[in-house]
Amino acid sequence: MKISVCIPTYNQAAYIGLTIRSVMVQTLLPDEIIVSDDRSTDNTREILENLAAEIGILTIIHQPSNKGIAGNTDACLRAATGDYIVKLDSDDALLPDYIKTLSALLTEHPQAGYAHAAVREIDHNGHAGEPRRLLRGAGFVTSEDALKSALKGYRVAANILMFRKKALEKVDYIQCTQDFAEDYFLSVCIAKAGYGNVYSPKILSAYRVWTDQGNVRKRRKLAEINGLNAVLSNAITPAFEQRAWDLKPVLRAKQHFAITHSGCLSWEVYNKEEKRELENAILKLSSAPATKFHIWSHKNGFGRVLEVYQNSAATIKKHVKKLILTKSQTR
Repeated sequence: MKISVCIPTYNQAAYIGLTIRSVMVQTLLPDEIIVSDDRSTDNTREILENLAAEIGILTIIHQPSNKGIAGNTDACLRAATGDYIVKLDSDDALLPDYIKTLSALLTEHPQAGYAHAAVREIDHNGHAGEPRRLLRGAGFVTSEDALKSALKGYRVAANILMFRKKALEKVDYIQCTQDFAEDYFLSVCIAKAGYGNVYSPKILSAYRVWTDQGNVRKRRKLAEINGLNAVLSNAITPAFEQRAWDLKPVLRAKQHFAITHSGCLSWEVYNKEEKRELENAILKLSSAPATKFHIWSHKNGFGRVLEVYQNSAATIKKHVKKLILTKSQTR
């Protein structure tokens, strides 16, 4: 099987070289590495040109205009010629056995549209942090199970995946133009097309977590909420309708996400107009009475009480799931 590694990038001059070199130390080398630079304004271009002169399998795409995250990722994936295509962000890194392990899983499971694995968090200096693993067993899940799981969110440890090219072609790559939701949307489209996915609990890559990530996410909250609405309304709902499944679980998922994100209405980082936009986006996701109650609570200073209760309940539920999964794996 021919293997491609796709690395969309924008202003990651500090890390892009490390990312590319992590691909070059794989125990199974890819046939090509494609980097798509989305009109970076730092010295990314210079770094890439130097690396391309050194690495024969490296191809650089310079976008003529800024396409945004979704557009640049789509362009990068479409340029790949491999049967298996790794999508790698330009501040992350592969561990040596990533390609060997996940390509073997895709070969073993021909109905898997993509393979993914556990990751190790790293900070901006590259220091190792906590591992990230999914609360699910190793191996293959069907497209039906993948769709049902998607109601809970994007079910990967981190967005470092190896795709089957045929699956990408079948769904026409990334059909979501909403940044910060394109990967979640793509995973649902692949499941809708009849492909499952396969997971390894081995730590096979390093995922960079930024120290100011919380503030960054607060500033992009509107895009996140609109992205969730796009996934649930334009990807998951049609998939459920295609199978003649009951849509009530989708409505419950919309309400759950709307309630979860309503907490942003109490953040001081937003002005009145921004909060009005956020409230409208939340109500577009779900206008159920419970959603409106949570919106009112956060707008009127009672949100902290709700958050303490919700966090406690979520923590207990997570520990119970982890305990059940651990026991099932030891039997």
